[in-house]
Amino acid sequence: MRERIHPKQDSLAKVGKKMTVAVRGQAIDSDDPLYQEGLTHLQAGEWAEAIRCFEELARLYPNSRVAQGALDEARFKASLDATTRVKAKQWIIPWRALTVRALTVLVILIFAVQGGRFISEQAAPLLARARLERQQGQLLAEANAYLGAGKLDLAEARYHDLLALVPDHPEALKGLAQVETQREVIALYQEAVALQEQGDYEPAVVKFTEILVRSPGYRDVSQRITAIKHRQDLDTLFAAAEADYQAGLAVEAITKYEQIRAIDVSERPDFVTDRLFELSLTMGREIIERDPPTVEAVPQALDYFTKALALHPRDTEAALEQRLARLFLDGNSLYYQGRWDEAISRLREVYDKRPQYLKGMVATLLYDAYIHSGDQFRDGDDLYQAYEQYRRATELPVADTALARGRMATIQPFMTPTPTPTVTPTPTVTPEPTFPPALLALVNTPVPTPTPVPLQTHRNSIVFYSENPDQPGLWAMDPAGANRQYLGNSPALRKQYDALVERARLSPDGRYRVYNLKAEEGKVHLFIQPPSSEQFPNPAPRQLTFLTGLSYDPVWSPDGGRIAFVSNDNGSDDIWVVRPDGSELTRLTLNTWEWDKHPSWSPDSSRIVFWSNRTGRKQIWIMDADGRNAQNISNNSNWDEYDPIWIK
Repeated sequence: MRERIHPKQDSLAKVGKKMTVAVRGQAIDSDDPLYQEGLTHLQAGEWAEAIRCFEELARLYPNSRVAQGALDEARFKASLDATTRVKAKQWIIPWRALTVRALTVLVILIFAVQGGRFISEQAAPLLARARLERQQGQLLAEANAYLGAGKLDLAEARYHDLLALVPDHPEALKGLAQVETQREVIALYQEAVALQEQGDYEPAVVKFTEILVRSPGYRDVSQRITAIKHRQDLDTLFAAAEADYQAGLAVEAITKYEQIRAIDVSERPDFVTDRLFELSLTMGREIIERDPPTVEAVPQALDYFTKALALHPRDTEAALEQRLARLFLDGNSLYYQGRWDEAISRLREVYDKRPQYLKGMVATLLYDAYIHSGDQFRDGDDLYQAYEQYRRATELPVADTALARGRMATIQPFMTPTPTPTVTPTPTVTPEPTFPPALLALVNTPVPTPTPVPLQTHRNSIVFYSENPDQPGLWAMDPAGANRQYLGNSPALRKQYDALVERARLSPDGRYRVYNLKAEEGKVHLFIQPPSSEQFPNPAPRQLTFLTGLSYDPVWSPDGGRIAFVSNDNGSDDIWVVRPDGSELTRLTLNTWEWDKHPSWSPDSSRIVFWSNRTGRKQIWIMDADGRNAQNISNNSNWDEYDPIWIK
């Protein structure tokens, strides 16, 4: 018979959590040991013990409904037990449920055993295959990595390990082939390097090229091929330079040696430097020693000497040649500027060190400079200094020193007159004064023709040469062709004329000079010589014209914006103009067989005077700066007139 459990007993059994019961300000803690003990006895059916515990609680907590309720519950169950005993709570085992659960677990175990057997029979091969494939992949990856790193022995071992697992593995077979190829490439590379180091460049290039075909980008093969080509180019260029040197082709040899230095400055540096020094010094001296001398080429000689000195800075010969060339150029420029004493100081130093410089041209210029300097002192009444300059001129080895000796003879009487002798007076004779013989001769000699007025005073006039049979020489006229005046034909006058021609080649500020010079291709072109500075003491001239014909007779416009010159680029000699920077090259005249030559600018740069034979004789013509309105202002059919200069 199943025991009945009272509902209240069940409700009390569920009291197990912590709680705090508030009763009129008093509280029984659910964890109170006495309270817990009473509940335990109550659940065990020990009514007397439970009543004892709850009575004690009721006494301790007289106002606690919980204590009182628990006590009432215990007393009720005790009274009830008199007729129907309430037993302690017992667990009821659900056998049916347990049976179902046991059967379920048994079925699961059966399926697990069968599944394990299935896995062992069916999945194990798959797992083994996966492990094998993973092992193969690892071996292949290691082999490829070793191959890429050039560790061929290790790569070969891994490929063989892979083939041991899979004898016909395609990647392993391919890898072994690559190992063999790389070994062949390594051997080929070593052979090529050995050939390169021995200087056998052609077979080395062949082998290096084969390597690139087999293994593109292999090591430094591309760089080695480039280095060999570079080496071959240098050797070829060096051989050509030496051949030119041995053949006496100095310019060509210099060009090639300079190319070698530009390509590789470390290529036989001492040898190339010595060659360039020797050739530069030789070329500069060859220009200076030409016969006849070429003044226009002296700047080029100076460039050669400067290059030689840059190569061997302490060489005394190169330093001397550079100084002489520079002194001559300075002296020559000062000479044509009429700065005679300054010109003498430069030219004299050149002459003292090398009297035959430029085949004696320095002596000739120095002679003329002494004459002009003496004339200046003479005109300034410094006869003693004038005499000294004339005397120095007579000492120079020129063809004719008659002019200097004549100047000396002219002024000598005024420098050292003979003293007047003492005359004893008599009572009957009044003495007459006597003169030194030299002075007496001068008194009885007709007054000489005055020194011609300097050409520079004929401003805005046109000075030209005329072959007038009665008065040949220099003439002047105005731009309209009127007011013709004969100036003379003395050497001094011609020197003034030459100085004006040279002055027209200078820029208005005098810093730049335009001149004609034979270029490398053998044709005469115009060049501009820039001024020297501390940074560029010897600047190289700049080529201005590049026409197919000759270019000469350059003159700079007074406003500095244009340069007029003559060129036969069209087959005839015509007047051209160009900007100083080489732009706006324009031909102003166009002839078939006639000549237009020797242009000269007007002071305002608006017109150009020149001579032309377009009428059958050389005549003076004038035209606008753009070539229009050309007209003959000579209008003379009896003799030639040419080489005009517009005085500014």
